[in-house]
This record gives sequence, structure tokens and C-alpha cells, in this order.
Amino acid sequence: MDLGLKGKKAAVTGGSRGIGKSIATLLAQEGCDVSICARGQDAIAATRAEIEGHGVQSFGTALQGRDGESVRTWMRDTCETFGGLDVLVCSLSAGGGTNDERYWYRSFEIDLMSATRAVEEAYPHLKASGSGSILIVSSMAAAETFVSPMAYNAMKAALVTWSKQLAEHYAPKGIRVNCLQPGPTMFPGSNWEMIKVARSRIYSGVLRQQPTRRMGEAEEIARAAVFLASPAARWVTGATLRVDGGYTKGVQF
Repeated sequence: MDLGLKGKKAAVTGGSRGIGKSIATLLAQEGCDVSICARGQDAIAATRAEIEGHGVQSFGTALQGRDGESVRTWMRDTCETFGGLDVLVCSLSAGGGTNDERYWYRSFEIDLMSATRAVEEAYPHLKASGSGSILIVSSMAAAETFVSPMAYNAMKAALVTWSKQLAEHYAPKGIRVNCLQPGPTMFPGSNWEMIKVARSRIYSGVLRQQPTRRMGEAEEIARAAVFLASPAARWVTGATLRVDGGYTKGVQF
């Protein structure tokens, strides 16, 4: 199936590793010019080289997700460099943490506010695209009492509600908005890689609840993400797609 992405211009926050990187490289494989932002210049440079290996243009900025002006500047620079924007994927995340107050502020700024700032800057370009698409990466933790009370779950839940609000508001303007909820996913440098070593009982417990008895892979999540973001899903907006290998037990009506 042709996803209709060839020649499109895309931006991915948190695009230098894990799920975000897999989304960015799959978009490039489909023929998109791709811009990324994340921490660490070396990781940005390596991902850009991989993107350009697919014969498309890349752009990238190393930044701190809590720095609102840096996120806005990256988004403006992306649109100027590419001459517009068709797809925005917001996947930047602070990861897990505890219920300590500092993690609430950190998750609010990185998971939630980096997305709102990127969307605000991208909006006029997505509207001008004629086929603009926004994908908000949340988590299945938004729908589960997962592990313990913590900011991560709450902020990911906020992203689900916000994405639905955006979808209703932007539909008349020709912009689709959808939300993706990945389940536990293993990749180099992931929280799960650390948990497997440092908190093996939690890791084993999660694995036992997974019907397939394995973690997801970043590319498996990215394939669903790229479809949702693409013109092939042009009649899908306001949807939340859970990609978790059957981990969650609730029924979605």
C-alpha cells in the first residue's frame, strides 16, 4: 500500500532514539524530508545521517525539552528549512520517575508542554499543507493503574484528551490529529533496559502480564505511527490507537 508520504515534510520531537527515531527513519524510508529534535548532538548527527541515507533531506537540533523557546525555534527553523510542514509527530518524553514533585514539573514541561509548543508553531504550516497531520505519542500507561502513582501516567493521559480536543478543533481546517498509545517497549537506552537490571521483579511482573511474553520493539510501534500520520489514514482523526501487543486488559468501546 502506498502511504502517500513521498515528498512530504515531517518533524519528530524526541527523534534521536527509541520509538521517535524509528518513526523518523520510517518516514524517511517512505520519502519524507525529516527534522528531529532531542538531547545530544551526537545522537542527532547519527540519526540525520541515517535519514539522509534514504535520499531525503534532514534537519536536526539538540535541545532540552523543558526549554520552550528552543522547541519553538526548532519548529520555526524546520518549517523555514523545508519550506513548510505536512506531518508533526510529538514523541518527546521525560520517561518514568516517581511521585516526587520534581518529576511532575519535569513531565509537565517535557511530555505535555513541548507538544503544545511544537503544535502551536507548526499550525499555520500544517494548515497550508492541505493534508496536515499531527500524531501525539502517549502511552498505554494513560489507561492503566500502571506500576504506581506517578507523573508520567497522568501527563500521558492529558495528552490523550488534548489530542481529541485538537482533532475536533482542527478538522475543519484540514488537519488530522490522532494519538498513539505504545505498550512496554524495549530498545537500547530505554527505561525498560534499566529496569530489567535494577528492578528485575517489576520487569518480570510486566512480562508475565504480556500475552506474548515479550516487550514490543520500537519499529513495531513506528509502523502503526507512520500509518496514522500518513495520507493513507485520511479518514482517521480523533482516534487513539493502542499498540501494546494485548498488554492492557480493558475493552475499548
